[in-house]
Amino acid sequence: MHQAFFPPSSKNSAARRSISASRGSGIIEVIVGVAIISIALWGLGTIAAYSHEVVQISGERVRATFLASEGVEAVKNMRDIGWGGQIGTLTASTNYYLAFDAAQERWRSTTTASTIDGFTRTFALYTVYRDANSDIVGTGTLDSGTKRVVVQVSWSRRGNTYQESISTYISDLFDN
Repeated sequence: MHQAFFPPSSKNSAARRSISASRGSGIIEVIVGVAIISIALWGLGTIAAYSHEVVQISGERVRATFLASEGVEAVKNMRDIGWGGQIGTLTASTNYYLAFDAAQERWRSTTTASTIDGFTRTFALYTVYRDANSDIVGTGTLDSGTKRVVVQVSWSRRGNTYQESISTYISDLFDN
């Protein structure tokens, strides 16, 4: 067996270079690892914040839909009390607000703006036209005993405005 002869100084310097190179690459590995972990944590934080925002907006949409549905029922209550005095006197295509009159235990329309926990609810009545078959159409014969109701709820969040609306028809059921 033949061994290669390396002078002691060259053997030690090669070993020193190997140790220095491994130390340098170890530091690079640590820096890359920290960067990857930092990016992953930042991404998870961003996703968590976005998810929280989505959950908040979804909850607000549910609340707005409930308020809109309640608004439709309030307008129906006004219709039941008296079409002529409650519905017939309102101007078509005009936004009104709803107010509950506790003394008389009934809903009434008002032009005074009101908010409910940051939500603004309005309603508007629209004229209804029918064709020869009594189907609702865009133009035709005016049906004074039917109105289209649109209840809209709007709110603001972080500079953005959101809205939900419900549309239905009401008729002068009780001929009052």
